[in-house]
Amino acid sequence: MPSTRITVASNSKQSQKSLLLIPSSTSPDPSSPNSCRALVIKTAQSKLRLKKANRVFVAGTGQELLDESDWRSVLGDDVVLLVSMGEEYVGARKEETPVNGAIQDGISPSTQRNPDCPVKILAHTAYIDPLSLTQLSTTAHTLPGLIHAVGQPDLHPGTKYPIGAVFVSKAWIHPPLIGGDIGCGMAWYKTTLSRPQVSGDKGRKIAEKLRGLEGVWRTQSDREAWLSDEDVAGASSSAGEEWDAALGTIGAGNHFAELQIIEEADTASIPGITPQQTLHAEDVVLLVHSGSRGYGGDILKRYTADSRTSIHENDPIATSYLSEHDRACDWATKNRDLIALRFFACLEPGNEAWELGINDRNAGATDASTVMAARQSIMARK
Repeated sequence: MPSTRITVASNSKQSQKSLLLIPSSTSPDPSSPNSCRALVIKTAQSKLRLKKANRVFVAGTGQELLDESDWRSVLGDDVVLLVSMGEEYVGARKEETPVNGAIQDGISPSTQRNPDCPVKILAHTAYIDPLSLTQLSTTAHTLPGLIHAVGQPDLHPGTKYPIGAVFVSKAWIHPPLIGGDIGCGMAWYKTTLSRPQVSGDKGRKIAEKLRGLEGVWRTQSDREAWLSDEDVAGASSSAGEEWDAALGTIGAGNHFAELQIIEEADTASIPGITPQQTLHAEDVVLLVHSGSRGYGGDILKRYTADSRTSIHENDPIATSYLSEHDRACDWATKNRDLIALRFFACLEPGNEAWELGINDRNAGATDASTVMAARQSIMARK
């Protein structure tokens, strides 16, 4: 395992602190000459000038680290340890996590880490940045509840957690691993175009028609109608006007929309496929890659505002997070559909089904049934 990054601070003057990397070879047994405790005490003496340092507490909980099990249960990246010269713990103590209306031991994140979590790398020939490998291993062995971790071929470093990784978690939700672009994905839509219509100069002319599609789409009333659930009366994935204003836009980062030409196809044998979805060589399809835009980022920010990285499944917060997560996923799906509608209004002009894709913000609110009909038309091409 890689080194563990912690902060060592003075118990009596907690603004006085120093970073410390604890090598993986360091023993959690305080009686060992090469123990974590000895390294922490030495750091406090040399960096913080606590010459008589002799006690170690966990910041926030006030737990004193006395034996090997204590050290094993709390050590992990970004843990803050307070070193005392004999005085008692200074600061408020956080209570144990309430579960089902009662205090239940054993669900603290620090006690649910899995140092034996298996890690697999799927990239066999592609170059992988060593930092991403370190982040993958550190995440797998320090966040609670992780039982399997996989680095995909596109594994690369993130700010703190790796990008291009898959984690299997039991009983714990980790919003930072899900990230801010909740529901990010891709969707294909079949156009009526063929290769000759998008090749050469014709393709460049089509590209010119697509300029300016990233603006706000129509009215908030229309956006709410687009985000409504046709199967459940009154249900909607609307996130409010602030975030719905981005509906139907691709966004930045690695998001994009592009036209692709089918080289070979064998879709006729797929059960349930419609003639509109059947693909043939030379057909042109629209690929849309986008997510939940600012809405997903806002969810991540709110649920990690107090430095929370993990939520236990029995915590009431887990229910509200999952509810918003699912709403953002639905928002992202309908966002891709609306992006496609706006593209189709340019790619297939004259088709009445795509008229709502034209961005006429001065047209006033549209009847909800008309909006729903447009959504069903674009989904028929999906």
